[in-house]
Amino acid sequence: MVSYADLTDRAAVDWAMTQFDRLGRETFLHEYGYGEAKEYFVITETGRYDSKAIFAAAFQRQRGVAVAHDEISGGRSGAAGRLVDLGYVVEGIDEVEGRLTFATFGEALRHFRIPLENHPAVYDFLSSRQFTEFYIPRSGSYIAAVPEDGISKAYINSGYIWHRVRRGEGETIELPVNRLRGGGYWRKAAQDQPKALCSTHFVELSITGDCSLC
Repeated sequence: MVSYADLTDRAAVDWAMTQFDRLGRETFLHEYGYGEAKEYFVITETGRYDSKAIFAAAFQRQRGVAVAHDEISGGRSGAAGRLVDLGYVVEGIDEVEGRLTFATFGEALRHFRIPLENHPAVYDFLSSRQFTEFYIPRSGSYIAAVPEDGISKAYINSGYIWHRVRRGEGETIELPVNRLRGGGYWRKAAQDQPKALCSTHFVELSITGDCSLC
């Protein structure tokens, strides 16, 4: 039986995520014999990573022992929890304690840095959906947008948005300025200057700075 505490080397975890980026998700999961994660993902500026497979690859890198998918579990008491213990942010283990909660995205944005070039795309995403609450977890790694059902959350990172379509399925929206598999470099897409938008209604402000809905 694998002892989760035996994974102690963050460099091994970082190596595993680099391999994930180099090979691509499908090949990486096939290489280590894991299926796609349904709930627990390591969250970084460079993307989202299936936590069990990342744990297994890192464990093998550090200990030289392969870990089959049925030898470990996910969740707080398993692979995902160990990655949290090592200082990584794992979606699905989102502690309530220490959250900053906001009624609007505009309020949350005052406490979280998103490149100005990405604001129009984020507001466009939000304008087509109904969210009732926003929060920043204790890690400060993203803004979570919570819908009325509390299930189909969206996670807004500085360079991408991931939103849940249904349980176990989601979509990543790449923002113009991001570090997604970019080797640590910011990539900037050619884009018009961002328009000023109302932080409550997400519509473009007039030339005088007024919102037509406020």
